[in-house]
Amino acid sequence: MLPNSRITTKNNLKELFYKLGLSHTSDVMVHSSMSTLGYVVNGAIDVIDALIEVVGNGTILMPAHTGQLSHPENWSNPEIPKKYLEVIKKNMNIFDKALTPVRARGIIASTFLNYPEVKRSCHPLNSVSALGKNSFYYTSTHDFDEPEGVDSPIGKLYSNNGKVLLLGVGLDSCTAIHLAEYIADVDYLYYNNPSVLKGNLNDVNKFATIKKYPGTSEFFNKYINELNEKDFIKQERFGSGVSIMFEIKPVIDFFVSKLNIDQHCLIKL
Repeated sequence: MLPNSRITTKNNLKELFYKLGLSHTSDVMVHSSMSTLGYVVNGAIDVIDALIEVVGNGTILMPAHTGQLSHPENWSNPEIPKKYLEVIKKNMNIFDKALTPVRARGIIASTFLNYPEVKRSCHPLNSVSALGKNSFYYTSTHDFDEPEGVDSPIGKLYSNNGKVLLLGVGLDSCTAIHLAEYIADVDYLYYNNPSVLKGNLNDVNKFATIKKYPGTSEFFNKYINELNEKDFIKQERFGSGVSIMFEIKPVIDFFVSKLNIDQHCLIKL
């Protein structure tokens, strides 16, 4: 710990969540970055425990994505030489809700899976984990071909008037916004989609291509000021970053209206 680092306790985090508008009945999808929160005394455990204590009778959701189950010929970090593709494809383990680790979604999302009673949806690439009153509702089904569509956990959160918490990350980390692209049925959902390990038959791994898959989220942040002006989001500076909270329905409806005018507005500056 650096001498000038902020010391962050569970109670500090609870105060932040209350300021942002979380309550004991909230259903909330959480995207997070530990690196912006200062020195959190008990690490990810303090963050998760604070969420549990504030949300109470609601439900906490987190991304539990597993990019390592995409087809290895499309891997770029590192890129796989062609001579190794077949041995990797043959020896990859199929998705296991209990064992397959979360990839590239941060230590908080990874630690969350270790909590008792956490449930996880069955999607082999874009699964979602959930804890709380409605955890089974959110994770019991997850459409393979529309992983952030209306029949996904995100779609259910929209139908249930849930919230999204961006803890030290921006809109470019918010996979929930992809729901707007499915509702607007934008054309780029249908091309350059990932192939994913879906099962094993007779000791042979089987890959399938997802029919509708969104593009980049890197340009979502360009709408932050407009969302703020419309009072659709609430922001609080904390540590070295800014945390954002919003009700998912008005924000998704906002983006659908934008996409109905220009269906490529979310994938360009």
